[in-house]
Amino acid sequence: MGSPKDAAWACYEVGSGRPVPAHALTPAPRDGDPDPNSPESLCDKQPPANSTRLAYCVTRGLRWTYLGPDQKTVIGRAEGELGIYSNLKSVPQANWKESVVATLHSKTPNIPAVEMDLLPICTGQCSVTSAPLVAKLEKVDASVGGSINYSSSVGPGAEAPVQPQYHAAMRLLVPGTPLPSVNTDWTGPQIRCDNKVGRWPGCVIPEHMANVTIRKSLYRAAAVSYEWAQKNLTTFSMGTEYKPLHYMKTTEEEIDRRRNITCNLGPDKFVRDNLLVPDDSCDEFPFAASREGGNMGTLCVDILPQQVGGVWDVKDVKVLRNGANAANAPCVRSHVTNKDNVAAGRDEFGAAVTSDRIVDNEPFQVIIAP
Repeated sequence: MGSPKDAAWACYEVGSGRPVPAHALTPAPRDGDPDPNSPESLCDKQPPANSTRLAYCVTRGLRWTYLGPDQKTVIGRAEGELGIYSNLKSVPQANWKESVVATLHSKTPNIPAVEMDLLPICTGQCSVTSAPLVAKLEKVDASVGGSINYSSSVGPGAEAPVQPQYHAAMRLLVPGTPLPSVNTDWTGPQIRCDNKVGRWPGCVIPEHMANVTIRKSLYRAAAVSYEWAQKNLTTFSMGTEYKPLHYMKTTEEEIDRRRNITCNLGPDKFVRDNLLVPDDSCDEFPFAASREGGNMGTLCVDILPQQVGGVWDVKDVKVLRNGANAANAPCVRSHVTNKDNVAAGRDEFGAAVTSDRIVDNEPFQVIIAP
């Protein structure tokens, strides 16, 4: 790499990046936005913390070095940053967009400008549907932005592993003989696109486990029931990080059959009591739509969550049956209003299956939040 004898030379580097201002990549978030998929949450982190199941941010440091004829003496330098952010949830149909921004942080006066051409490709069953990004940077703190669009043609009932890859050509724009560009390559995250979940295809980053978040403020006794099971039923999988549940894609009829096995069949049927809980119902956990669900009711621990002082907490749960065997029990049955039971165990769980694109037999975590 170089130019004729006695002329200047160029050297280029692409390395791990420093934080890229989130506002340069996407519109400013709402005040106090806790979204873990936002640029604010991802773009100042290194892998694997720079991605979630539904979003990623790749940052790369850029350096242009201007060398003298001896190819050793540094006579000028420019440094910048490249940020690439995408939220996979924002665009359905297995299409997604990356927001890209290149920023010049510093340069010496003898370098009028630098350039970088970013040529993305996508390996696997996907393609890039936008033009390459050409970034010419002349002023310190100046940025050039653009977007990259991807599409996967994954078919009905199928999955397709795909991965963005990036090819950058970097150039120093200085007087005299044009200096040659240098090419460098790196890869983005592994992505899984599927056409198995919901009404249309979509994509996730499968290295991050799917999760179902159940909030106590919304689902009250139901959320406390699942939390109690996670803290007390410690032998079997209860949807924790290290003992996840596994989704079972099946019919509503089969789910009802499994729920009946837990709640309504056998010698120890669940006894609903509207004096204990208005509109009482049997809320079983693990979910009947998980591989771990559908247990015989006689094996479960029966519990009654209670609200004390306006607060729902596991310490106030009353154990009604099989408490001595709690650690080795595979399930709980809980007295929960039918409204909260359906909203948490069916509606919220069903929505999470769609939003996190949980496919058959895939592990998922149940997170209990305030």
